[in-house]
Amino acid sequence: MSELPVSVELAKQHLRLGDDISFDSLVAEYLQMAFGIASDFTNRDLVVDFDAQSLPPAIKSAILLILGTLFDNESDTLIGRSATQIPLTAEKLLQPWRIHPYSSSDDNV
Repeated sequence: MSELPVSVELAKQHLRLGDDISFDSLVAEYLQMAFGIASDFTNRDLVVDFDAQSLPPAIKSAILLILGTLFDNESDTLIGRSATQIPLTAEKLLQPWRIHPYSSSDDNV
């Protein structure tokens, strides 16, 4: 597997975990899941298409928001909301990067 364009250290800073290493493996797994969710939404392989220097800030922010949702909500069902949906702000950040599955290459000309 390729190295993720967002480091576990940055993810831990975003989650405000400090120097606590007890969550490192969990954060790494959730970070992989966040990239998977963002890749599914955009119809791109974000890990292959971007590296740490070329990852657009909007995509990085969306991935961190998705990571926070995964970390904060350990179950699929919550009273009053669903943790299975991508956060609205993350969706708005990823929307411009989305490749629509029914568009053709002629549409981009």
